[in-house]
Amino acid sequence: MLIDYHMHTRLTDGVGEPVEYARVAMERGLDEIGISDHCPTPTFLAECNMKQSDLPAYVAMVSEARRQFPQLNVKLGLEVDFVPGCEPWVRELAGMYPWDYFLGSVHFIGDFPVDRCTEDWANTDVEQRWRQYFDLWGQAARAGVFDSLAHPDLPKKFGFRAKNFDYRPYLKDVTCAIEVSTAGLRKPCREIYPAEEFLTLARQFEIPITLGSDAHIPQDTGADFDKAVALARRCGYNQICRFTQRKRELVPLG
Repeated sequence: MLIDYHMHTRLTDGVGEPVEYARVAMERGLDEIGISDHCPTPTFLAECNMKQSDLPAYVAMVSEARRQFPQLNVKLGLEVDFVPGCEPWVRELAGMYPWDYFLGSVHFIGDFPVDRCTEDWANTDVEQRWRQYFDLWGQAARAGVFDSLAHPDLPKKFGFRAKNFDYRPYLKDVTCAIEVSTAGLRKPCREIYPAEEFLTLARQFEIPITLGSDAHIPQDTGADFDKAVALARRCGYNQICRFTQRKRELVPLG
């Protein structure tokens, strides 16, 4: 199966509505998609996230895509930023609607924005930031509130990489899936998230995967999935995850 679980609508930092993403998904032969706008937050990162008052409209938009495209499975998801101590809010959010999945992500190290611009990285200690990022990423992976973790090695976005970085300590206790995201191919790093070395280790730790395009415009839905599937297969994967009301099922890849 081909399943794209990562896309954003006009309610956060994307363009368009779920019906437009669903239309492109049908044209590209996807079996299932999931809408994953940035979730509302009570006290942090509010500038790029949905308002809580937008949730009914968001759910209605996804329902409309399901109505217009009954032959395509359209899942209701959210991308949820991880910051230490956010777990009670995420659990409260989980009870508000019949969500199919939550994508966890790390976009901030304290006040430091991981994926804002090149200049942020040009003026920082890259090695230290990578360690700090993956310390947070490991906490998110063990938190028990996410179904998959989006764009795992996001710090490489602008081409700044730690040297000889050891991912294994962060992968050994992961309790959720991780995302293979084609978004990196459209960024300065020009590489799928995560890197092949990372994904090979993830397979050795028997960590399952989801696929995502991180589409912010409908035309990016399912973009470069042939490359994502090829990478996953090289790393030893032949299955991906699908989610229904937070229940995980493994299905054939591709």
